[in-house]
Amino acid sequence: MKKLISIFIVFTLIFTLFGCSKTEVKNLDEYNASNSRELSLLNVIDGNIVNENGEKIVLKGVNLGNWLLWETWMGFVPEYTEDWAYYDTLEVLLDRFGEEKTNEIVKTFEDNFVTEEDIAQIEKLGFNCVRVPFWYRNFMTEDLKWFSENHNDNPGFQKLDWLISTCEKYGIYVMLDLHGAPGGQSKNHCTGKAGRNELYENENMLNATVELWCTIAERYKDSKTVCAYDLLNEPQNNGGYDGEYSWAAESEEAVSRTNEVYDILYNAIREIDKNHIISFEGIWSTTVLPDPNEKGYENMLYQLHLYDSDKGMIRYRVKELKTARKDWNVAVVVGEYNNHECEAYAQKLYAKNDISRIKWNYKTYNAGSSWGIFNKDVERIDIKTATYEEILNFIAENTITETFDFNKEEMAILR
Repeated sequence: MKKLISIFIVFTLIFTLFGCSKTEVKNLDEYNASNSRELSLLNVIDGNIVNENGEKIVLKGVNLGNWLLWETWMGFVPEYTEDWAYYDTLEVLLDRFGEEKTNEIVKTFEDNFVTEEDIAQIEKLGFNCVRVPFWYRNFMTEDLKWFSENHNDNPGFQKLDWLISTCEKYGIYVMLDLHGAPGGQSKNHCTGKAGRNELYENENMLNATVELWCTIAERYKDSKTVCAYDLLNEPQNNGGYDGEYSWAAESEEAVSRTNEVYDILYNAIREIDKNHIISFEGIWSTTVLPDPNEKGYENMLYQLHLYDSDKGMIRYRVKELKTARKDWNVAVVVGEYNNHECEAYAQKLYAKNDISRIKWNYKTYNAGSSWGIFNKDVERIDIKTATYEEILNFIAENTITETFDFNKEEMAILR
């Protein structure tokens, strides 16, 4: 009898550890979580994110991808080529309709795709953080001139100001993510324009990136809602590309050039803002990032993105994060993740090890149900032939979240 009881206990433990227990699935209106309204300037102490009272904070967030930088694969514009990016879409719109009407199309989308109702919903779903991807074209022209010398009139800062003030109302921290730097920090289309990776070779592009981050730091240095500056999204994500500057992500050349730019950006920002957390991304691995103690870096958050659907690789990356936290006293975050069929398994590992994590993504079009908390399949609108009015009407009809399908199975895992 004792032997049977022991076997039962072992199987119960296995069930608990490996996520075989049933997950409760809720409908959208059943979620009603709430956050503290007392946001605090966050810091990193002994590898943990802490508030001003010294209490440990684990960020559990969602990305607002496809809002300020459209990614065609999860968007409503046809993928005219394999690497069609936001830059290409803007070029078509500008060529067909001119600057004023293009700006109106973009503004209509941005005003409707993420609203205060969305931020309120994000809180109800149990998240305490959003990561907002943006790119240089939210703030400046392609020739790197500010849209307005008065930054209060700049549409990029107006959107960030709105997001930060709205998130403050709902107790949600904001991570600012430069998804597309001038010239591109990789060849990937997610930078806004595919095939470049010129940031590391072009002094003008680097100077513009420094200026952009310094302006952001000056504007938000006193904000308690901003939790971190995420300096470069997925630098050297050059897989599948060839030609000039197509260094492999973890090659000596790529690592050296990336960390050199990180050093320039870090020191420039610290001249202005000594208080906010700064995040470096190693993309798929933290081992390529520098020892912050050797460089004199403080208040650091090291980040990777985890899209593996293999349990062994998920365990391996989580171990990397734990090692970075232990050896370097940096906080760690999975800044983007979608672990597909292993989502529940990965989620348990993140939670068990107090690893901050930010789900990709809040809303998607045409990307499959596992990619967004809210998803919508639409017939893509051909911006090369549709009229200005047709595009505006399409956006007005297809951006509000209530017209999207709630992914209740995925959310049941994330909660």
